[in-house]
Amino acid sequence: MAARYKQGSALTVILILAALVLVLAGLTLAVLDRRARILYGPPGEFISLPDRARYALMLYNGRRQMESAPARPELERKFSINPGDSLGAICQKLEADSYVLSGDLTCAYLAYSGKDRFIQSGTFTLETGLTPKAIADRLADATARDIPLLIFAGWRAEEIAFQVNQNGFVFSGDEFLAFVDEPPAYVLDLLGLPAGSGLEGFLFPGTYSFKPTITLEQAMAFVLTGFVDFAQDNALEAGYARQGLSLAEGITLASIIQRETNDNQEMPIIASVLYNRLASGMRLETDPTVQYALGYYEPDETWWKSGLTLEDLQVNSPYNTYVVNGLPPAPISNPGPEALKAAASPASSDFLFFRAKCDGSGSHNFSITYEEHLKNGCD
Repeated sequence: MAARYKQGSALTVILILAALVLVLAGLTLAVLDRRARILYGPPGEFISLPDRARYALMLYNGRRQMESAPARPELERKFSINPGDSLGAICQKLEADSYVLSGDLTCAYLAYSGKDRFIQSGTFTLETGLTPKAIADRLADATARDIPLLIFAGWRAEEIAFQVNQNGFVFSGDEFLAFVDEPPAYVLDLLGLPAGSGLEGFLFPGTYSFKPTITLEQAMAFVLTGFVDFAQDNALEAGYARQGLSLAEGITLASIIQRETNDNQEMPIIASVLYNRLASGMRLETDPTVQYALGYYEPDETWWKSGLTLEDLQVNSPYNTYVVNGLPPAPISNPGPEALKAAASPASSDFLFFRAKCDGSGSHNFSITYEEHLKNGCD
């Protein structure tokens, strides 16, 4: 009897202790859960109880790191998430690039809050001083992603304005065009342009990534700074001066070269043809200047009408180089790097004519005489 009593007593004690452990664990979990809720908000809807407890403990113990932002010299930086990036890879990249002090803690918060389910690929502008929690919240917010703006070499301002409207900036395409047509005085000073100049030709092609709150003035500063940096690095103004052109005239010539060919290798040769025609007193007679003068061609929904007619070639416009001498009054497109450099450093040639090859390559045959030029026509 005594032995059975002792065994029963021991079992009772074990059960009581187990119950106490469960109670303490429950209380601890409740305390951790309450503190985690205060610091980080409610847990995600689909998180399991064990994971909820584990992440709550991690986040509470690491609360100081989650409230601290690594010191960085930049005011803001770009952070990109590629398609297929895992949550762990994203968090470790945040730590490796000094956006957060702990990638593991950042992942724990995203998993605890359930926001890991909302992370999508894209680029984000992250300001210095953001806490890991604020960064994680930003990455989980699709509306906080940068808005891309792709400017193709050879586009005119209206084509860029269409993209502005399509991509959903806080400013409109019409506001963009108004800025391009009548830029503020400080922008003209930056580019060294006289009063009354527009910005067609100076909208440097490239892929831009802008934070969704960017203003028109801020966006234009990025685009125009790209042009200024390239012009300075490649001494464009000095190159145009050697050809007897001002900066604006050099950009105008480059804008024609850009529209005449997509072959970067032949751009310097086309530049030489245009310079040779100017030097000999011939009209440039280039189709892109007529296309620019004609404007939007509604039947084909394009700003660059193909298959120009004889009537088109007589359009009354200072941009029509079939009827006016010299360069048009301003650029007709926004040229890319190779066209800008070709206008500054043309090839040396005696060519006065060029004509598209008949093989559909987009390249050209070049000739010195008009007779040779006629022979280069397609049957």
